[in-house]
Amino acid sequence: MEWFEEWFDSPLYEKLYSGRDDDEAEMMVNLITGLVKPATSPVLLDLACGRGRHSLQLAEQGFRVTGLDLSERAIRIAQEKAARVARNRPLFRTGDMRKPLDSRYNAIVNLFTSFGYFEHDDDNLQVLKNVHLMLLTDGWFVQDYLNPQWVRSNLRASENGHIDHTGFSIRRKIEDGFVKKMMTFTDHRTGSTASFTERVKLFDREWFSKAYAAAGLKTCAVYGSYSGDAFDELKSPRIILFSRKPG
Repeated sequence: MEWFEEWFDSPLYEKLYSGRDDDEAEMMVNLITGLVKPATSPVLLDLACGRGRHSLQLAEQGFRVTGLDLSERAIRIAQEKAARVARNRPLFRTGDMRKPLDSRYNAIVNLFTSFGYFEHDDDNLQVLKNVHLMLLTDGWFVQDYLNPQWVRSNLRASENGHIDHTGFSIRRKIEDGFVKKMMTFTDHRTGSTASFTERVKLFDREWFSKAYAAAGLKTCAVYGSYSGDAFDELKSPRIILFSRKPG
């Protein structure tokens, strides 16, 4: 089993990232809708949608949203959230982003560094080629990724804490072109432990430029934060790319 299949399907993932709230998602959605309008790009795919926090807010803005994720647990939680929505509910389904869907979309989003997991770059490039295939002509692709230079400058090598009855210990390092996070969780009630690894490739702006060109995508705008700040290779925490499928 790949690390992301195990880790993203764990309830401990939800505990660790519980601080990633709807306010942050709203900032990202506002940035998206500054360029991508539901009136002209109504059908949208949230690729690697996780528990659906962006999908739900995009649907509120008027997009007809499908969310796709490999994690069955994540999709089940997203579906439960969608069931509480009165109208324009997103549709959620499981799937591997390395395999294209038959449907076509006006816009595709890939957010919160939901990319760069794979050992071989050919798999990462295949995802971008699938995006091109699934987009309609002039369709938008929005990708939100970590900025590797910022990660290198701000890497926190170790971290310890607890959430509810669960303690955690995290060690981080950069190795073989990946930023790696080694996590151990301890249930203080039972004494049981669980360990996971998270590994993301440190793709820089130049890599994305070449990969997008190879996939047939044309970059239109690049931002460095959810607030819409201009991208600065040394200072920006994010690389947020807006691209289109040319006609």
